[in-house]
Amino acid sequence: MTRNGLKQRVNADFNPHVTLLYDARKVEEQPIVPICWTVSEFVLIRSERGHTRLARWPLGSVLE
Repeated sequence: MTRNGLKQRVNADFNPHVTLLYDARKVEEQPIVPICWTVSEFVLIRSERGHTRLARWPLGSVLE
């Protein structure tokens, strides 16, 4: 599957996520209070050899 504007194949198994830990150790699962926040921007980041911000889209006008 390819998408408009992308030269490489898109991995259909990719799930957007929030990284909570960079470490090789295991952390036991435990219940937590649900987390919620208001998103104010969408940022496209390349994460090869560090993180490089490629583009940013503020969402304020969309949410108002």
